[in-house]
Amino acid sequence: MAVLIACDSGCEALLSDEEIADTCAFVLDAEGVTVPCEVSLSWVDDERMRELNAAWRGIDRVTDVLSFECDDPASGVDGEEAVELGDIVLAPAQIARQAPGFGNTPEDECRLMLVHGMLHLLGYDHIEDDEAEVMEAREDDLLRALAERRGEDPAALNLGPLTRHSAQEEGDDA
Repeated sequence: MAVLIACDSGCEALLSDEEIADTCAFVLDAEGVTVPCEVSLSWVDDERMRELNAAWRGIDRVTDVLSFECDDPASGVDGEEAVELGDIVLAPAQIARQAPGFGNTPEDECRLMLVHGMLHLLGYDHIEDDEAEVMEAREDDLLRALAERRGEDPAALNLGPLTRHSAQEEGDDA
């Protein structure tokens, strides 16, 4: 598993590169992905995130996370070349601003956004309510398991509404 991480000038990452790579690998393992994979993660400022959100989703405002799926890990890779899963873009300033409204620390909110982005790269979606319920349940399971791996009490996590919580705050279907 390879995670390529880039950080725009002026952005402050909310998680270490090591935690990002570990989280991505954990999600892939939990989802039964056994082929080598590559993920790109970019930390961007609010203006860049607003531009990306406007260009790709037609929503002209900052959002917390965007995911751009590339290859399906089940697409039949020969085992030597890594599958390019896609790109995750995180806006740390937006994540930090919204975290208190959901009772989260910026780091916990960022972990949620990272897991959310990884699940999108693996084909999960939340457009329909039934899809959102499946994705939220998976996010909950993964985030609690990750907390336990970090030596934290998984029951103490304040996850609140997961997949749809951005929509509740921003009024869209992020």
